[in-house]
Amino acid sequence: MGTFGGGSFENDEALDFSATLQSSDDIAAVFAAVPDDPEISIDSDEAQRIIAAAECVAAMLGRPSDDIPTSLGKRLKKHGKPSRELVEIARNSVSRVLRHSELLDLWAEADPKPFNRAVTFLIDRLNPAIKPKKRRRRKKNTPRQICAFCDAEIELEELYSFDVSHVVEMSEFGSGIRRGAWCHLACLNERLHPKHIVQNWKFDPEEIDLQARKLLDFD
Repeated sequence: MGTFGGGSFENDEALDFSATLQSSDDIAAVFAAVPDDPEISIDSDEAQRIIAAAECVAAMLGRPSDDIPTSLGKRLKKHGKPSRELVEIARNSVSRVLRHSELLDLWAEADPKPFNRAVTFLIDRLNPAIKPKKRRRRKKNTPRQICAFCDAEIELEELYSFDVSHVVEMSEFGSGIRRGAWCHLACLNERLHPKHIVQNWKFDPEEIDLQARKLLDFD
């Protein structure tokens, strides 16, 4: 009986890939096979390999998933940190899967919550570790925001909001019902169709500035 779960390694394709992986070149080869044309749908098996390969990159960054096979985690530690190029192509490939792949349709027909949540956390682990800006200390009496979905307190770093409007008639004054609420991004994504989950890709401003300076010096 095949394995098919929401976690990145809870499927046969990911497990087969992890069992044969020997070097970072094997990871890069998975991303290199991604079709350049965004209109071409990625089949489910390839999409699962892409997600697993991206998880390997995240693990090499020191942020492994909870379901990564123990033997694979040990092997990846020997590969060292991934190159900037490998991280970037991993991010692009995951985004490509979430735009147009057969895997999304399969999860839409099942219960997409585990998959949506796992991918949300994968994106977060592939994001750069941006140094937080110094903030004023929170006053003891300042209430924390509560997630509209899980009803738990939200840490500032995980604070998101969404807005729902019921537009009955468009006019200069506006109309209809409008409601906003706070949430964890993973809790929001759990409720969405896999094709529409929010991809919260982040970019390190210091890295962008460094690359811009290099381009200017090159010119």
